Amino acid sequence: MKKIGVGIVSLVLIITVSSIIAETKVVHSERKVEVSLVKSMEENKMENKKIEVLLTKVTQELQNTGYGLVGLSFSSDDHILTVKVEDKEFLAKNKSEIENIIVSIAKDIEFQEFDVDFEVLNSLGEIDQEQQNITESFVKISKVTSDLLKEMGYHDINFSLSSHPQQEIVIEGMNEGLEKKNEIEKLIEKAIFSNTNMNFTVKIQKKSESKLRDQNWQPIFSAVREETKKEFKEYTGFAYSFHPEPLQIIIKTNLEKPKWFWNSNQKGKQITNYVEKTIELKREELSIEEIPHVIIIRDKNGEKIN
Repeated sequence: MKKIGVGIVSLVLIITVSSIIAETKVVHSERKVEVSLVKSMEENKMENKKIEVLLTKVTQELQNTGYGLVGLSFSSDDHILTVKVEDKEFLAKNKSEIENIIVSIAKDIEFQEFDVDFEVLNSLGEIDQEQQNITESFVKISKVTSDLLKEMGYHDINFSLSSHPQQEIVIEGMNEGLEKKNEIEKLIEKAIFSNTNMNFTVKIQKKSESKLRDQNWQPIFSAVREETKKEFKEYTGFAYSFHPEPLQIIIKTNLEKPKWFWNSNQKGKQITNYVEKTIELKREELSIEEIPHVIIIRDKNGEKIN
């Protein structure tokens, strides 16, 4: 009896120790993932800031050197800076100079390993003068509106311009300034007319709760896209939907669906946990309120596998 009792105690001790070791390994592994993720997110944040600085400085330099309206966009996925110009003649004449400006500024801010691509907006080489005048006017109106809003202390405010059926600007998100709505509208209308000789109606409206929620979560969605793509070669795409509730965060992959229902997809679980940790860290960083959400991992055929 004593031997049996000792054996049982020994077995219990072995199981307990094994359990503690397993739990310790899990905690260590989770901590390692978190540290790696925090470092990666910080690197992405620094890179995004450099991209913003690059686009701003290049735009300013191109304007200062007389190149006029040149569109710029940057693809983080492909690391390609795209320069959009009006016609082939302009491109042939100025391509090398514009490229030199971009490379020089990128070198100054220590931003490397990207390609420069050029896109001709009017492939026929014919410039629609009326459309060009409208575009130039809208750029000027946008600058006047943005500068005036910043002077009044409103930063990062979204607004849209339209010329049909009427010329108007709709400004969203100034909830704290709605009591001065009429005054601000008139100030902007007057500033636009004095700078462009164009009559625009300005409307300020409160941003809806759904738009605010969507806007607040955009940095989180960006982090999920960037970090998941960087960590998992199986990643092929991202989507989200607030309707129907709860929020659905969808990760598309090239994974195969398990053949048997009890054969769970370990890679799918890894991705799910990684995305959840990314959301948690980014939400804490930005002090964004947690909302109910589900993470859906889809295989190469679009089937849910988690």
